[in-house]
Amino acid sequence: MRDRGLMIAQALVNGVFLGSLFTLVALGLTLVYGIMEIPNFAHAGVIVLAAYTAWTLQAAGAPYLLAIAAGVLLAGLLSVLTEVLAYRWIRSNPAAAPAIALGLLLILQNIALVVWGGEGKALNAPYDHWTLQIGGLSIAAVKVVVVLVAAASVALLALVMNRTKFGRSIRAVAQDREAAGILGVSVQRQYLLAFLIAGILAGIAAVAFAPTYQVSPFMADPLLLSAFVVVVIGGLGSIAGAVIGGLTLGIVESLGATFIDPAYQSAFGFLLLVAVLVLRPGGIRTTNAQRVG
Repeated sequence: MRDRGLMIAQALVNGVFLGSLFTLVALGLTLVYGIMEIPNFAHAGVIVLAAYTAWTLQAAGAPYLLAIAAGVLLAGLLSVLTEVLAYRWIRSNPAAAPAIALGLLLILQNIALVVWGGEGKALNAPYDHWTLQIGGLSIAAVKVVVVLVAAASVALLALVMNRTKFGRSIRAVAQDREAAGILGVSVQRQYLLAFLIAGILAGIAAVAFAPTYQVSPFMADPLLLSAFVVVVIGGLGSIAGAVIGGLTLGIVESLGATFIDPAYQSAFGFLLLVAVLVLRPGGIRTTNAQRVG
């Protein structure tokens, strides 16, 4: 009985870790979708290049904090660049957005493949070998860091979106861009800010995730798929929904993998998606209009 209890507790801990990782990626996706209604597949490519940037600097002898800060900064700038060079030109043709976004993802992944090759790299964090022992539970420090980073990112994003002038401007454009423009809000500036914030979140996800996995051109593909499931489950454009959906998906996948079969871990997430779409088609946090908040 005690062993089963420990198994459940360990599965829940792993589920919170997975959910935090999904949430980190989903936050940037839902922010961009909320303001522009674009499925930003290029988000995964931004994560890849941010992770490679951090790895390259660390391999060159840079301190860990400097390496990850550079990765996050590059991710923010790269995300803005995708808006300037690609997404800006398809606002009047939203049907083309998925194809453009997928094309950007392939370009970014192939840049990484050409520059760094396909062999996995290891981004070494100072806390790689630390482990927390709580009762009979064993929790890797890299997982604890992911959870803490995700919680801090959610709190800061909520603060920015609800307590700052440009955060409220982003929400105004997401709700009604024409009305916001009439009231003097620079719509273009809010798009750039939204992509900058989404890119920074992608960079944070990259440097938090990389120490638990190998850095490779396709490292973010499974995360991207799960993050889009989270966005749909949580409600398109809802930040609170992304948090709820991310944690729910992580726990469901972890419990399913522990007590049924780890080979079907992703399938449990899609079963959850189907159940939510059947019972609540708008997602957990239904949005009646394009909205971020």
